[in-house]
Amino acid sequence: MGIRPVWTFLRPSEQLVEGDVKEIRCGKSVKKMFWAAFGQNIRTGLVPLDGDPESARGGVTARVIVELYRAYLPTILQPGDIFMQDGASIHTARIVKRLLQEMSIEVMDWPPHSPDLNPIENLWAILKDEIYKLYPELEFMNDTEATLEALIAAAKEAWRSVEDRILYNLSITMPRRVQAVINANGWYTKY
Repeated sequence: MGIRPVWTFLRPSEQLVEGDVKEIRCGKSVKKMFWAAFGQNIRTGLVPLDGDPESARGGVTARVIVELYRAYLPTILQPGDIFMQDGASIHTARIVKRLLQEMSIEVMDWPPHSPDLNPIENLWAILKDEIYKLYPELEFMNDTEATLEALIAAAKEAWRSVEDRILYNLSITMPRRVQAVINANGWYTKY
């Protein structure tokens, strides 16, 4: 997880010149992949994803996602719900598609170039901001096991602190998001 960039715009006469910016070494940042799901009145916990020990590089694979979905989707999805996930190859792998079909879970069609369609992308930004508000020291900590544990604990705390009304409001924007993407012929929208 990293901090969202802050953009600064200057007039040409105010442009930075060499010497205006000083580099500060912050150490190697620690990273962790997380998964969570939410709907209008429900949410899962924040799940830190561990790599697949059977994969060549030890990263998160479709096998990890299948086990995750088996554990969590039955607890949050009701008949008639439409599950949304992005078009990442890990989500579109045959074993993931097969599991979702076996579980009779309807998956939303995902147009290319539409990360704005997924409300959880807004939530990840809110979550990152909350983590660094609660634990600003994480930004400068070295990449150690202790830092990773601190990041996981901070992320879980930040997730719990996200108000239900925010999740509800993000959920009810879906019809407008879908219509905006349709109106934009699958391209970017204000969301």
